[in-house]
Amino acid sequence: SMTEPVFQPLGIQPTDEQQRIMLARVRHLLIEANAGAAKTTTLALRIGQALLRGADPQRILVLTYTRPAVQALRERMAAVGLDREVVAALPVFTFDEYARRALRQIEGQAVPVLETPEQAAPQVLAAIDAVFDHAEEDPWRDELFQGHSRQAMVEGLLATMAWAKGRMLLEQLPEEWRPSPAQADALGLDYTTLRVWMACERRRLEAPGRDGVAAWRFAGDATHDLARLVGVAGVSLHEPPLAQGLGLVLVDEMHDTNRAMFEVLKAVLRANPRASFVGVGDRDQVIHTQAGAEAGFLGADFRQEIAPPQRLPLTTSYRFGGGLAQAAGLLARKAYAADAARTTTVELLPAETAQAQATWVARLAQQAREAGQAGQMRILVRQAAQSVRIEKALMDLGVAYVCTGFSSFLQRPEVSLLRGLWVAAGGTLEGLPTVAQRQRLLEALLLFSGARIDSPELAELDDDTARRRAAAEAARDPDTTRAFIDGHVLRSAVPAAQARLQAAIAWLRACGPAVRLQGLLEVLAPAELAARVLVRQDDRRQCVQNLQELVAMAEAEDLGAAAFFGLLDTLEQRQSARGRQGVVGLSDIESAKGLEFDHVVLPGLNKGEFLAGDTPQEARNLLYVAMTRARARLSVLYDPARPSAFLFDAGLLARA
Repeated sequence: SMTEPVFQPLGIQPTDEQQRIMLARVRHLLIEANAGAAKTTTLALRIGQALLRGADPQRILVLTYTRPAVQALRERMAAVGLDREVVAALPVFTFDEYARRALRQIEGQAVPVLETPEQAAPQVLAAIDAVFDHAEEDPWRDELFQGHSRQAMVEGLLATMAWAKGRMLLEQLPEEWRPSPAQADALGLDYTTLRVWMACERRRLEAPGRDGVAAWRFAGDATHDLARLVGVAGVSLHEPPLAQGLGLVLVDEMHDTNRAMFEVLKAVLRANPRASFVGVGDRDQVIHTQAGAEAGFLGADFRQEIAPPQRLPLTTSYRFGGGLAQAAGLLARKAYAADAARTTTVELLPAETAQAQATWVARLAQQAREAGQAGQMRILVRQAAQSVRIEKALMDLGVAYVCTGFSSFLQRPEVSLLRGLWVAAGGTLEGLPTVAQRQRLLEALLLFSGARIDSPELAELDDDTARRRAAAEAARDPDTTRAFIDGHVLRSAVPAAQARLQAAIAWLRACGPAVRLQGLLEVLAPAELAARVLVRQDDRRQCVQNLQELVAMAEAEDLGAAAFFGLLDTLEQRQSARGRQGVVGLSDIESAKGLEFDHVVLPGLNKGEFLAGDTPQEARNLLYVAMTRARARLSVLYDPARPSAFLFDAGLLARA
């Protein structure tokens, strides 16, 4: 009504859009928000209005995707003036925390949660062993991945399983289904991952003495388990823990919602029929690496499975100015406004080669450092291989940087493999003065060679631990390192890898100072080596791309083999000597999601390159996320002879 009192926040004057959202009296409200448009602040305002109307704080439930998002909402509620005790008492959880609490009540006991890949690794390794120990009984055993490093598989398997559970893939299959390569393919998985996942779930859910309660849960499993329980009506929706007499349910960052979360949300709303719902999200920030997130939960799925919602926009960005808002709006094909008080410089920097772009990026970083602004600059690359030339250019200018989302190219196993082959061909170990550096080199050689450790002292250990121990022992000094390469790695390599490694060593011994390094990759065939030891296709592709970029860098600088390996040694010395003051950030786009920086630099906006194997929509969403991280300045580098179509879509280049 016209006379309703309106919540008056501290320090801000709500916009017309925010006022409409605060005062809307509708059952289901979806807020279609733009990046930087104060989504979390707007939810805080809506909660303030609900409390002013007399809502009981304990009957408000807020769900979001991550711990930082929970923290951010609590901070915004305090910042707009809500009482701190009320803020502390409000139930604000990640979906997984909410699901764990609900399951503890349903199951009557707490289940251990394995949060990190390190904690989860033993369980995944045990599932891998279970699959391979019974491989003879598998009618499709030839389709099982034959790589030797089970440890190297763990992180990729965990990520893929989180994605598959988030989408509830197995729950969508008919009851009589049987695992097969064709079935795995239909699910978007490889056969090995499907088998290991099933073995993992069997061990987790059929543990003796647990009475149907999971033996442990990985991060994300609680949401999946609760979704499955409510999906098969195993949980009463008419009593706690789901039925709590809630009056208001809110979801922040709703673009990160996956099928399992959506099932939990549906159950909460069914169990609390008097509750109204407010969800806020930006469908253009749905990126594929989230655990099965899909834009439909903000659109058609919500309408069909919950109810037709009222939609209200939140278009004005407070993060950046009008020029960037216009480009982001054109790219995402939606209305976008910006706070008139903010200005953001958007610059297109033409540079014809990858080398020229890397040089530009490093110069921008150098300028940021000289202005004391390095910590507020982030270089965002589409894929890790792009960092090779950029890191080299940064080191050439003495600019300190830190990588997020991937390791520095000098630490990548395929690069250590090349350096190990150079040592085996008679090259020096002087550039690897520390035990840790030599150990990394030996571990890479053991990984790609498939060599087993046959020492009686290490016989009790699993393959990966035995390899790490043996590498650490052999890395103690340069002489034992060299002896271990010649006497063990090359002698014990599996035949297919041995032939490749020996051919590469022979090539390195025979090559003159001016010989191009491309020939080394031809005899080494890294794609074949990677296919034997890396389970995920994406990891294999990146391995090959990293080596191709490395060789392209050497050829651009006209380096023969000896000069090239000498350069890698020099770069590593520079890297270990750099300070931590005024450090520029270098990361993939996924790692920057939810963050913001004064200056964002985006190289490689060249035709076809930004797609990198994704669908055009996924690539478009990634670019949108990348562009909208910038506050004051966005620098985009591209080859003017072959610009990305996205630059035209965003209105940054005019179509002819």
